[in-house]
Amino acid sequence: MLSGQSSQSHQTDLASIFSLLEENIMTFVKNELKMFKTILSPELPEGFESPEQDKEVVDAEDEKQESSAREGALKITLHVLRKMNQKELADTLEKNERAVICQRELKI
Repeated sequence: MLSGQSSQSHQTDLASIFSLLEENIMTFVKNELKMFKTILSPELPEGFESPEQDKEVVDAEDEKQESSAREGALKITLHVLRKMNQKELADTLEKNERAVICQRELKI
């Protein structure tokens, strides 16, 4: 078991780690929401690619994790839109996001 001082230090470390974690998650989600908004925009540019396309992915595992995280953000967004009775918007986002993914895969 941790001593009193060690336990307090651990709690402080944990608090700062979770504060940073929250900040990083919020930044990620905000960036994904911006991309979803662009996808839903009637002025979607032809051949649109997500901003992540400009980033160089270090290895396949990183790319797989990024893709999984983006898919999770999409699922959460679709769920919340449907709970807000925005089914048509959710369906459009889902359809358009799949089109963007297909375009991305064709370029690989």
